[in-house]
Amino acid sequence: MNKLFIVHYYPLDYFPPTMNLIESLEDKINVTVSTTRKSNLLPEFTGEKVRIYRNIKENKTDGSLRILAKYILFSILTLWQLIHKRPDVILYYESISAWPAYLYKLFFFRNVKVCIHYHEYMTPIEYGRPGMRLSKYNHRIETSCLYKKAVWISQTNEYRRDLFLKDYPDIPKNVCRILPNYPPKNWLRKQKEHKGDIVKCVYVGSLSLKDTYVLEFCQWINMQKGKVTFDIYSFNFHEDTLEAVEKLHSPYIHFHKEGVNYSEIPNLLAHYDVGVLLYKAQALNFKYNETNKFYEYLICGLDVWYPKEMTLLHEMDKTAFAPEIVEMDITNGKFPELNMNRRIVDNSSYDKVCEDVYEQFLSELNLQ
Repeated sequence: MNKLFIVHYYPLDYFPPTMNLIESLEDKINVTVSTTRKSNLLPEFTGEKVRIYRNIKENKTDGSLRILAKYILFSILTLWQLIHKRPDVILYYESISAWPAYLYKLFFFRNVKVCIHYHEYMTPIEYGRPGMRLSKYNHRIETSCLYKKAVWISQTNEYRRDLFLKDYPDIPKNVCRILPNYPPKNWLRKQKEHKGDIVKCVYVGSLSLKDTYVLEFCQWINMQKGKVTFDIYSFNFHEDTLEAVEKLHSPYIHFHKEGVNYSEIPNLLAHYDVGVLLYKAQALNFKYNETNKFYEYLICGLDVWYPKEMTLLHEMDKTAFAPEIVEMDITNGKFPELNMNRRIVDNSSYDKVCEDVYEQFLSELNLQ
């Protein structure tokens, strides 16, 4: 059986697309993962057949020297695991995961296929931001060596791929691919009933006052006097965000600080009418963000409300989906009309599922 080794420096439990890839592939090929142990209390992801090494534990309060020491330890342990497993393919996520893959290919097994995937799009300038030194160092390795040797480099959609190719025009176009963030097909709710009395909105994911319109949306919810309710499920948020929402003292807004386990999301979304996206989209990464939440809401039959700043969603063909996709102009106080009415959404034609994407990934790497 062919062997795939995934290097994912940040805890993979925070990244649904990576968990979906593992679950889609573990019956077809031998999968091993090197990652870090998360610090919150949500259950750890465990595949049935995959071997997951959690080589260090994340600590968001570590100083720079401790971060560096732990990163070196992570890389050494990952390199040792690579030598032991001797994979056919290495798939690493984000620049910060590049170093062990680079060392293994350079010194131990030159014929290994190297694949690279980016959850986020970053411009070359953004690698110079404060707190990005490890990623910046690894990115130099990518641009000087790994981009020339990789057989696959992917972004999550065609817009990000095209931006990436403009940044690095020497990379062959046939190497730059698209690996979308689609949910599993067993999430599909073929029919969804909207009862039309109270509009129930939900947001699942990370939050901050700086990067999202969460406060503005909550203020609008409060003004509707019960016509709309809003539930937030987030374990990754800034304390000032929670404080700002709680200061509204709104009976129509509930902030679930414990978040929700990824596998429980389909059952959770069954209780709502609208999935909300709130990114302010101040960077290109978020303007062209085909976030996994978007498709998670849709596959479960929810309408999606999104800020107009999310350019990609503004430009896409919304008629391809049965649930409604509605733009909000939050900065100018323009929100959707509350004319949901009682209706049943026929969602049976929805076809954007992760299994198809990862099956194609295997096929193109000749790993089946």
